[in-house]
Amino acid sequence: MNIESLSDLVLVTGVSGGGKSIAMHALEDAGFFCVDNLPPELLTDFLKVEHQRGERRVAIAVDVRSKGSLPHLLPLIKQLRKEGQPLRSIFLDASTDALVRRFSETRRPHPLRDVSGDEKARGAAADSRALIDAIEIERELLAAIRVESTVIDTSLLRPAQLRAWVRDLVSVR
Repeated sequence: MNIESLSDLVLVTGVSGGGKSIAMHALEDAGFFCVDNLPPELLTDFLKVEHQRGERRVAIAVDVRSKGSLPHLLPLIKQLRKEGQPLRSIFLDASTDALVRRFSETRRPHPLRDVSGDEKARGAAADSRALIDAIEIERELLAAIRVESTVIDTSLLRPAQLRAWVRDLVSVR
C-alpha cells in the first residue's frame, strides 16, 4: 500500500440509523473532505489521489450497503495504521428500540431488510420483526469493525449533541 499519510483521516461507520449522516455533516462543517459509501477496495487509491491533491483532512463513511466489501475494510484499517497513517474510526451505534423508532419516523427501509412482497399483508408485528432481524444481521456484519473503533451510542443523543461529540472527538489527536 505505502501511501504518504494524510494529516487527518476519519472513518465513520456504524449501524443504519445510528447517525452517520449527521456525523459526516459535522465533519464537513469542520473542514473535512467527506465521501459517503466509498467501497473499501477503492480506499487506498482514493487516499493516494487525495494526498496528491493536497487534501489533508478526509472523512469516509462506510456502511452495510458495502456488505460484500466489508471483509476488506478491517485489514485495510490495520494496514494503514501499521504504515503510520493516523486514522480514527468512529462507530455510531444505538439501541434496537431507538433504531426501530428512527426507522418508523423516517419511513425509510433498512438497507438489509427484505421489502419485497406486500407490506400491508404482513402486518405491523411481522414488519417490526423483519426490521429487528435486519438490525441484528447488520450488527453481526459490522462487529469486527466496531471493536477497532471509538463507539458512540447515539440512542439518547439529539443531533446537535452528536455533532458536538464528533467535533470534539476529531479535534483530539
